[in-house]
Amino acid sequence: MAKTVFKPLNVGRVMVFDENHKIYGIALELKVEKGNLRKMAELSESLGIVTRYIQVSMEETGKPTVNAIAFLDFSRAKATPEEALEILTNSYDFVKNAKIIKPQGKGIIFDDYFFPLIAAGERAVIFRKKVYKALFNGVREKFGSAGEAMLYYQGFSIGAEIFDQYVKIAKSRTVEDLVEVARAINMTLGWGVVDDVNVDLEKGHAKLRIYRSFECELSRDQRNPQSHFYRGAVAGVFARFFGKDVEVKEIKCIAMGDPYCEFEIKTR
Repeated sequence: MAKTVFKPLNVGRVMVFDENHKIYGIALELKVEKGNLRKMAELSESLGIVTRYIQVSMEETGKPTVNAIAFLDFSRAKATPEEALEILTNSYDFVKNAKIIKPQGKGIIFDDYFFPLIAAGERAVIFRKKVYKALFNGVREKFGSAGEAMLYYQGFSIGAEIFDQYVKIAKSRTVEDLVEVARAINMTLGWGVVDDVNVDLEKGHAKLRIYRSFECELSRDQRNPQSHFYRGAVAGVFARFFGKDVEVKEIKCIAMGDPYCEFEIKTR
């Protein structure tokens, strides 16, 4: 990968806006047909509505309908949200269901229609930085080294479980295929960017780098590596991969000023 600057993506479903703007949401269930998005964009343009955000649910291939959420700016629109919704539902039969979402406060709107969140076929929960910072740092501050050990073993259990998902998704147990799946999942779910993975099957050794580790970004100017949960997850994955107990050391860490976190894995 060889890059250290990454492009962030706002996952949306909440929008903060200037109170002078008229932002409304619309939750949609749409029949999958060619040209649907183009038709809705043309309708919005004709009514003077600006689309500020739109997200279409990732559904299984072949499913006849998809869910979508959009935040629309009616500040200069030629129609009210209710009028626009009526025009939309009466104009296109691919719109199976539609509901207006009103702002929940001054200058803020949430998607309070769709629930729960799904990622890769399973329910997902999003923790913002303040939440997981309180979780990780709270455990360390209250329990010290025992808390760090607890984070490691929690990570290990998760890593061992995740390995089965990697194999299932990759439909393979080869290093190359598993690395690609691991890289994609870690990046997609916001854990970090896995890179430069080297595995020696004969020696039972491996080394990898992780850029922007969500755990280690919580600490700065440290004298020692700070990855315990993520290091445990790496250990769980490789213990399953090698079929043996492993030792994982973090030899570089962004909390110590390094450009990435680097892990060495050795079988015992």
